[in-house]
Amino acid sequence: TALTCLAGLLIISSELGVAQATTATGQFVASTSVASTCTVSAGTMTFAAYTGSLITATTEVLATCTNGTAFTISFNDAADGVTASTYKLIRSGNSSGGTATADYLEILFTKSAGVTMTAGTASMTGTGTGSSVTAGTITGSIAGSQTGRTAGTFSKTMTLNIVY
Repeated sequence: TALTCLAGLLIISSELGVAQATTATGQFVASTSVASTCTVSAGTMTFAAYTGSLITATTEVLATCTNGTAFTISFNDAADGVTASTYKLIRSGNSSGGTATADYLEILFTKSAGVTMTAGTASMTGTGTGSSVTAGTITGSIAGSQTGRTAGTFSKTMTLNIVY
């Protein structure tokens, strides 16, 4: 009968040996890298109104670098004041381009311990933590006795470099 033939076929198949499943292994590597990156920022340095007496203001310089990344921060801008270490705050809306004495105020920038900061000098250094850290504080000093200035708003945008 058909049932007997099927049973016999199953017995013969089991005696012939059915192919057994085998296992082989392999490997792969997962990898990546973390690039060194840094950003630098500072808040606005806001002074009281200038009345002819010395005034100062400060701003904190913040660096955000990948953990373990060493950095150096300095000014990009060359001093443009009357002396080699000062800068000019230019009166907005002036017609002299900041060359007339009435249209600028001299400012001196220093970092900790009174060290003068100009382009490429008196840098701030540190090592990144992966979070924003205070790299240092910059103090701006506008000397007294700068007479004959025209009323208005005086400003300068300074550029900070961060090398890492």
